Amino acid sequence: MHKIRCEIESEYSKTIFNSLKQEEAPRAKVKFSLEGDKLIFEVEAKSISSLRASSNSFIKWIDMVEKIAEKIEGL
Repeated sequence: MHKIRCEIESEYSKTIFNSLKQEEAPRAKVKFSLEGDKLIFEVEAKSISSLRASSNSFIKWIDMVEKIAEKIEGL
């Protein structure tokens, strides 16, 4: 099994967590948790290509949610 763990500190960590905690990946196990302002997500997959694909998707979603939260806050 291949595994990656990412820690992201953001003022929007709780929003990101609540937005993505129910998401799944077809060929990987994904786990989200919060430690204060730190969002932690772990992805585990049998192949490195599945790990890469799942990780990239979640990183892009995290970025998208953070950008939306910034825009909404700026209104």
